[in-house]
Amino acid sequence: MKPRFALLLSALLPLVAQAQVPTSSSPTATRSANSVNPPPVAPQPPPQPVRPDLPVTIAPQPPRPIRSTGPAQAVPAPAPRVQDKVYDRNGRIVPGVKPAGPNRVFDSRTGRYYDSVPAGDGQQIKP
Repeated sequence: MKPRFALLLSALLPLVAQAQVPTSSSPTATRSANSVNPPPVAPQPPPQPVRPDLPVTIAPQPPRPIRSTGPAQAVPAPAPRVQDKVYDRNGRIVPGVKPAGPNRVFDSRTGRYYDSVPAGDGQQIKP
């Protein structure tokens, strides 16, 4: 009985499989039809009357002349500035000391800053 049952089952199996395959040719035939409404169209403004008596033309602008003052002038190099003199407490010029700001001087030999006061044509280190 088993061989008969297996034979019958193998004969009916293609028919059962055929029943599960859809027969419609369109893939969307089984879907529900939901239509999308187009957006509302805004009313068109009335057309403006065209006035043929006024021509619409743009007059070309004449090119403006480029003013020339000749070749470029060389900027003279700034004159070398004389270093401000820095005096010590006794009024002698101290070499290697430079002004570092208002009422401040820098000693490049020692790497220190000193307070100073204006004196003549330079600065004098405060006592």
